[in-house]
Amino acid sequence: MKPLLVFDLDGTLIDSAPDIIVAVNRTLKNHGKTQLSDQVIIAHIGEGIKKLMADLFAGDNLKPSDVINLEMEFLRIYEEEMLNKTSIYPGVENFLHSYDGPVAIITNKNEQPARRIIEHLGMNQFPWVNIFGADTLSERKPSPLPLQTMMKLAGHEPHNTLMIGDGIPDMVSAQRAGVAALAIEFGYSAPEILKMHEPRAFLKNYADLPRLISEVFSAN
Repeated sequence: MKPLLVFDLDGTLIDSAPDIIVAVNRTLKNHGKTQLSDQVIIAHIGEGIKKLMADLFAGDNLKPSDVINLEMEFLRIYEEEMLNKTSIYPGVENFLHSYDGPVAIITNKNEQPARRIIEHLGMNQFPWVNIFGADTLSERKPSPLPLQTMMKLAGHEPHNTLMIGDGIPDMVSAQRAGVAALAIEFGYSAPEILKMHEPRAFLKNYADLPRLISEVFSAN
């Protein structure tokens, strides 16, 4: 049985940072906030929009309802921007065409925009077991629930599942679910931070992924 490969989306399969940066800065401008550098915004990608907005407005003593309103405002703006510059990372499509095991996506982007982007980029051609967003289930990464639910759908166990992502939520959810993880070296989180969460290896290029999968599961 080929391993179930569970991918994060932003910073893993796609480079969505250019559109997220524009949407974040538009939201900040609406509230009279200083525009932020690309690097600062990228550092916040991965843990979800609610966390991103809460972090960026941390000094404003926002109530939970204010954070929700900011999240909704950002999402409205992001939906106007999200199909402009987002692109698939090199090698992703070649790999997905060649891999004949089950594949899935678990992202901390909400499900509806995630599916819109996947369709826009033509990635809905691939036979995903399912696509879970931050709002699909009652819990999101770093909870193990999305991974556990996806494994049940695919009929797989932790020993033949691999999480592939660029963020701390990906690494932690894999650890909590008892699943091996590969960390994306070219994504939005610094490799030295991801290394602290003990991924099996770092993926530098999708051409290396078949070899890394073989190494992970031969070691298992």
